[in-house]
Amino acid sequence: MVYFSYNILVFFISSTFTFLSLFVKKIREELQKRKLSLESIFSKSAEGKLVVWLHAASVGELDQARALTETIRKKNKNVFIIQSVFSSSVKESTFADPLADVYFYLPLDTANAYDRIFSHFRPQVLLIMAWDTWPNLLKKAKENGTKTYLTCASLSSQSSRKNPLVRSLTKASFQYLTGIYPSHELMAKEFTDLISPKTDFIVLGDTRFESVLGKLETKSPNPAFLRFVSEQKSFLTQNKPIILGSTYGICEERFTAYLKENSDDAYYWIFPHKWEENRMMDWIPNLKKYGTVGVFSKLKTGEPLPKFLLFDLMGILAFAYQYGSFAYVGGAWLHRVHNTIEPAALGLPVITGPKISNAPEAIVMQELGGLFKVENEVEFVQKFSLLVKDKGLREKMGHGNRNFVVENRGASDKIYNRVFSNAQN
Repeated sequence: MVYFSYNILVFFISSTFTFLSLFVKKIREELQKRKLSLESIFSKSAEGKLVVWLHAASVGELDQARALTETIRKKNKNVFIIQSVFSSSVKESTFADPLADVYFYLPLDTANAYDRIFSHFRPQVLLIMAWDTWPNLLKKAKENGTKTYLTCASLSSQSSRKNPLVRSLTKASFQYLTGIYPSHELMAKEFTDLISPKTDFIVLGDTRFESVLGKLETKSPNPAFLRFVSEQKSFLTQNKPIILGSTYGICEERFTAYLKENSDDAYYWIFPHKWEENRMMDWIPNLKKYGTVGVFSKLKTGEPLPKFLLFDLMGILAFAYQYGSFAYVGGAWLHRVHNTIEPAALGLPVITGPKISNAPEAIVMQELGGLFKVENEVEFVQKFSLLVKDKGLREKMGHGNRNFVVENRGASDKIYNRVFSNAQN
């Protein structure tokens, strides 16, 4: 009955989008993009290989999938990888990554949306990252004999899937999962009463940790930043800037509120989520009330570093954290917090806004004492000021965060060993 009601709702949504696409260009383009990406994958064949389908909701979950895909390819050379994503925030340019054999945007979860995928590729294993468990996808996989696993699984106490109206659908769809592997012990408790006794259930960790650590250990930042830190070596041995990463307008408003109430001798490196010229030109005069301001690409060799340095180039933030004292991570006032693993991996305490329910690593970091989640501007100013002043607290929180990341490395191997041992049975 719950699936019947769900499919009526999905049919209504699908029909509405189709109708609106006749009049709204943005919707029409989105539907066309998804249709073309799906159609493009059928030009390829798995040719008798072990077919593994990985699904990720958005950019963060795609990082988890990539880490797991790397492990799968290392351990099994005769494999064909299908990679799907749901969110349009994943750019089509990402699909050029050779890790997967085919990429596509997941269609709307109608009852027959996946028939051709299963009949053409016949995947033996479907790995869903974190939480994006579409009910008809799970049911169709079961009907086609595909073993389906929810890996790096996360579920917060505030999740809509625990809402009484949705809980029955969640429980009904979870019965089609072969295994559920939570990202952390603190996540495991949230699955109580939602899983079948037949479902393989064990904490195996989060592959995103090794993805982040691998990036920090093997990749290089923008060459302009390498030149910058080389030139500023003497300064950086004496000063640890406070790093504000992935800031939006509301983040900048909160930080300005802190500056109005507090004076300090700290230096700040600020990384806007998007370098929007008008927004930056409006904000810079306000920052100048509290100290000197500079833009990274316009710095001149030999000049003193400003109190507030705004970075307008990409490919730097993840590597800049190693020079910081603590990090503010944006996104959590609007949609969801951005990457908190990167600063944690480099031993920084973290402060962010309230929306962390879809970021299991941030939830765990908060419970372990390495992250401050603040609900409003007053609380932000208080916690930010505390971190500025208390070096001992910064070191304690940062040390805990670093240990948390390092201890969770190796999830890909654990998941691979568990899944492919079971998949062959």
